[in-house]
Amino acid sequence: MRMLGASLQGADKIISDGLILLIHGRSPKRGERAPVIAKVRQPQAGSYDFLGGLQDHAWMLQLGLPIAQQVVGTHISEWMAAVKATFSGRPDIAETALQALADLNREHLAARDASEARFHEERLAQIASADAAASRLHDERMAYLDLMREMLPQQQRALEQYVAPVGRSVTTATFSPADAPSVHVDAEEADKIRAAGEVVWEPLREMALKTDGFRFHTNGLSIENPDRDGYLMAKVSDPRFEQPENPYTAAAQRRAEIIVLARAGYVGGQLSRIDIVDFVRER
Repeated sequence: MRMLGASLQGADKIISDGLILLIHGRSPKRGERAPVIAKVRQPQAGSYDFLGGLQDHAWMLQLGLPIAQQVVGTHISEWMAAVKATFSGRPDIAETALQALADLNREHLAARDASEARFHEERLAQIASADAAASRLHDERMAYLDLMREMLPQQQRALEQYVAPVGRSVTTATFSPADAPSVHVDAEEADKIRAAGEVVWEPLREMALKTDGFRFHTNGLSIENPDRDGYLMAKVSDPRFEQPENPYTAAAQRRAEIIVLARAGYVGGQLSRIDIVDFVRER
């Protein structure tokens, strides 16, 4: 029962986030839920089906209900395929699914534009030539792909929940939204998905980190990612960080570089966590 509950919650989260991506073209806000109700029934012993339906206020969706009904199944199918492939070691399949989602987004936006005459006229007025139109569409496509790539890592926990029973109490999980292609997960793939979320910790060592801010209430120190572009929120286990005046916050206020004793944690070969246990010096 516990594994089934986790699986249902994981599927619900992936569906909701995928619909918010489709409807609003953005990642979900904290605690935001898509206007969908997922129901469950037992078609045969040992199996469960999800039945999803847009709620009564679906008419408020910017796509409009008719368009939404045509694309929701395919969109969620491709979204689940991208999520599964990302965390089961198939980046090629994930990229193919993302490209299909970008195509689908372009098609339903074109349909929406055509159904909204005023918006369509304003859009045409902004496009001075065929070359400009192609450039604009390309930019929109790349922005949508970037958004989806940013959202994919947020689905890891939900996918782990979804496959929780697979390989333990059941042999497969099949995701079949509407009439769209099904996405299957077997025991071997479920093990890979679970392993993708495991943190591999390196031994303690001195590390040089560039600070960028701090958060007292979470024991977090914002740093530049030493492995690639971007930032990480490192956890500070050093008791000195709790003091009003300490070397960590003093350095962070100046965005200084510090030498600390810390250990790095990797998920799927990428640096995802840093645990700082002692302050050595400031550079």
